[in-house]
Amino acid sequence: MRLKIFIPSDIDVYLDKKKIFLLVRPFYAKNGWTQYGETFSKWGLDSDNIQLVSEVSDAEIFLIPYPINYYFENQLKSHLNKYNGLCEKYDLKGFGYIAGDFGVIYPDYSKITYYRMGGFASKLSKLNRGFPAALSDQQKNIYGTKEVSIRSKKVRPTVGFCGHATSSKIVLIYQTIKCVLENSRRFLHKPNRKDYEPIFPSAYMREKILNTIENNDFVNSQFIYRKKYRAGAKNSEDMRVTTLDYYENIKNSDYVLCLRGTGNFSIRLYETLMMGRIPIFINTDCLLPFNNYIDWKDHVVWVEWEDRHGIVDIIKDFHEKISEHQFKKIQIRNRKLWLEILQPKWILTNLSKD
Repeated sequence: MRLKIFIPSDIDVYLDKKKIFLLVRPFYAKNGWTQYGETFSKWGLDSDNIQLVSEVSDAEIFLIPYPINYYFENQLKSHLNKYNGLCEKYDLKGFGYIAGDFGVIYPDYSKITYYRMGGFASKLSKLNRGFPAALSDQQKNIYGTKEVSIRSKKVRPTVGFCGHATSSKIVLIYQTIKCVLENSRRFLHKPNRKDYEPIFPSAYMREKILNTIENNDFVNSQFIYRKKYRAGAKNSEDMRVTTLDYYENIKNSDYVLCLRGTGNFSIRLYETLMMGRIPIFINTDCLLPFNNYIDWKDHVVWVEWEDRHGIVDIIKDFHEKISEHQFKKIQIRNRKLWLEILQPKWILTNLSKD
C-alpha cells in the first residue's frame, strides 16, 4: 500500500535546498514539487511505496516544506492555521520541522507534529518529536566499506573525544553572552514565556568533564581538544584533515563522550553510532528521536547531567558488567541503528506510524 503525501505550493519562496524540511527534499525540483525529485532515487525510495499527490483530499500525510520558524518570522502564521485546518478536515497527519540550535517553543496545532533537534524535553508538548542529524556515511566515505571494525573488550576502555573543548575565559564569556542575547531577544518579543535558554557554555563544560575522565586510572583517555570549532579550518584541505582526525578518533575508541553544544543536542551522538561505537551520552533534558522505536539506554552509556561528577564510576560500572560478546554486539547494533533507522528514508516511509 502506497503512502500518499501532499506538499503545499501556496508560498513561492526560494530557499537553499539544504534549508527546506529534510523529508520534502526527495520531491524537490526547481520548477516545483514532483514525484521524482533530485534525491528520490538517491534515497532508494520506491514509487510503489510512496506517492506524491496533487490533491490534499487524496493524502494521508501533509508535509510542511519550510521550517516552522520561517512561517512565524515572516508573518505567515495564517498558512499554518490553514494547513492544520486541512489536516483536521481530511484527517491527515501533518509534519513540520523547527530549525536552529536554540529551543524556541512555537504554538501547538492539533494535527501538526514538530520535528526538531533543539529544545528541552520537559518543556515541550507531545507534539514535539526529536529528529536525528542528517549525515553522509563517513564510515563508507573514508574507509571504503559499510562494515565497521569491531573492537575487542579490554580491561581499560578507551574513551575518545575530538572537538571544541576549552577552559578559555574568552570562550566562556562569549558563549554566555550569546545565550544572554538570545534570551533578551525572546524577552523583548514575549516577556512572559517559558522557553528561555539556560546558560550553558558548552566548550567550557566539555573541558571540565573531559578533565574528570582524564584524571583517573581506569580509563584510557584519547582526547583532542580544539580551541575552535573544527580547529578553525578555513579551506578544503584543512576540512579534510580535521574530518579525518575526528573520525579516526571515534574509530580508535570504545566509547565517545557526547555532550550538547550551543543547542541542546549532540550531533556527535549520531556520528558515534554511525561508526559503530558506544556513545557516553550526557542527558541535559534532550529530546531524542523515535523513543517509541528505540530504547536509547540499550545503545549508550547514559549519564544524567546531575550525575556528571561521577561519570568515571558510571563508565566503569557499564564496562565491567558487559561481556565481550555484549560489547561487540552493541557496536554492531549501533551501526545498524544508524544505517537502518536513523535515516531519512526510514523516517519518511514510517511517518504514518509516528
